[in-house]
Amino acid sequence: MACDAVAASQVRKAEGESRIQSAAKEILAQAAQFDRWGTLALMDISLRYRRTVIGPLWITLTLAATIASVGTVYAALFKQDIASFLPPFAVGLIVWTLIATTLQEGANIFVVSGHLIKAVPAPLIVHVLQMIARNVLIFTHHLLIVVMLHVVMPWPLRWTMLLALPGFALLLMVLLGGAVVLGVLCARFRDIGSAVVSGLQFIFFLTPVIWTEDSVRGTALAWLTWVNPFTTLLDLVRKPLLSQPTDAAHWLLGIAYALAAAAIGLGCYARYRHRVAYWL
Repeated sequence: MACDAVAASQVRKAEGESRIQSAAKEILAQAAQFDRWGTLALMDISLRYRRTVIGPLWITLTLAATIASVGTVYAALFKQDIASFLPPFAVGLIVWTLIATTLQEGANIFVVSGHLIKAVPAPLIVHVLQMIARNVLIFTHHLLIVVMLHVVMPWPLRWTMLLALPGFALLLMVLLGGAVVLGVLCARFRDIGSAVVSGLQFIFFLTPVIWTEDSVRGTALAWLTWVNPFTTLLDLVRKPLLSQPTDAAHWLLGIAYALAAAAIGLGCYARYRHRVAYWL
């Protein structure tokens, strides 16, 4: 009996490793086909904004209006110089918009794409990559706001701004893993989508977007900047873009978050990707 139990355990372990290897190969193979999901993302944006003059720039104009109005009000409320408050707030809100939109759409990605999943035999990861590519394209449009802010309220330009690229890569790894996990959970339990929307609204106020880390440093709320992973991920993109120094601890935490999200997302995708079609 003991030998049978050990043999069965070894078989299950081998099957689990085989599933993970198969899922990893599938994800890497599909990620390499940028022309496939990148083209689908472009088509999605063009179809969504067809018959409009400026297309997705409407989202950018709306976000710019929000930054100008809310940033001016909060700078006055916090009694801060608008030239020092508005750029961090603008970049933070732009990055947060990418985070929140990707996770919200990721939670419902398989449900929304259910008709395609059941009709077209394509790997599920394609739908996730398409959604992330679409949001990254919109994010690049939002960077025009940062350029305009630099013209009006200039800050020093340093080579360290290039560190925003690896920071952005770590952020995308976290969003990819999170979108896969939330998408699978929401396909099985539809309440997850609403919970994600409510949870992100709560987390937004715990993340230094409309408030600064300096305002809570040395207070009882200083722990919020360390236990909240979104603070670290946001700063890995925001601080380099503003030519501000980034702590080595933030980079180590960012790498740890990215590896953890990738591992959890891969395990979830390997175990449940064949069941999603039956849940839809």
